[in-house]
Amino acid sequence: MPEPATSPPRDLVVALVQIPARQAWADDTAVEANTKTARSLYEMHADESDLVVFPELALTGYIPLKGYDQRRKRILSQAAAEAAGSSLPELLEATKDKRAVMVVGLMEPAAMRHEFYNSVVVLDDGRIAAVYRKIHLPVEENHYFTPGDEVVLAETRAGLIAPMICYDLLFPEVTRIAALGGAEVIVTVSNWLDIAHLRRLGEVLPAARALESHAHVLFVNGVGDLEARGHRFSLYGGSRAVTATGEVVAETDGSEGVLVATLPGADLDAASAVFPVMRDRRPEVYQPLIAPASAFAMLNVDPADD
Repeated sequence: MPEPATSPPRDLVVALVQIPARQAWADDTAVEANTKTARSLYEMHADESDLVVFPELALTGYIPLKGYDQRRKRILSQAAAEAAGSSLPELLEATKDKRAVMVVGLMEPAAMRHEFYNSVVVLDDGRIAAVYRKIHLPVEENHYFTPGDEVVLAETRAGLIAPMICYDLLFPEVTRIAALGGAEVIVTVSNWLDIAHLRRLGEVLPAARALESHAHVLFVNGVGDLEARGHRFSLYGGSRAVTATGEVVAETDGSEGVLVATLPGADLDAASAVFPVMRDRRPEVYQPLIAPASAFAMLNVDPADD
């Protein structure tokens, strides 16, 4: 019996919301204000878009980049509880009977008191389709956040979505796991500072991840200023939409606003037409990647052998 015909992937209209977030560690009204902004902007695009994406920690703001501060960590744990207890129910209500899936970043309470995750939630028609917790924590984030330990996929009306956060984009293992799970759209939300090498990463990595994963990639960065070690830095924006064939179909500068783009469904099929990467993988050769002592990292070299 012949296999039933499958319909080709459909085009997706995406809205990338590049906005600043008020910082909860310094403003006790930040979570409420950020939630109000997110709901308003979502509702503006909810009927014409399939996917509306906000930056990393859009509901709570970022951490204070001044080393570890226990008092501020306690404040942020309260902000995480407010985001989970008040903001999420409000945003879930906003997505009911709407076309658009919402992807938004927040601090999420962990099981232990005063501990929390750097998370992103995928909301689809009044339900939580997935919660992703940032796996790779750079610099000061290790002092504040509990790391996640799972790549997740969200089944939504916009397709199979793999959310990830900022630094995770530097680890191809994360996107490869998502691709092997069938991800059609990899959504990376970020708060990258206006530093030259971060700009280059934001320009190069979304296209690289799209090409190697045969999936669309969205990169949504914040804007606005952050204080870091006595200095002020700007988040540079630079959000972009990249198709599965590596084409940047839309990108923006450092201005606040919403970038709307269309991801062609046909590109999901076209991506594997030249190099069928998933078929040609050789997992048996890749064992050093997961070995406890990696030869590549030189962790299994005995100094006595030198």
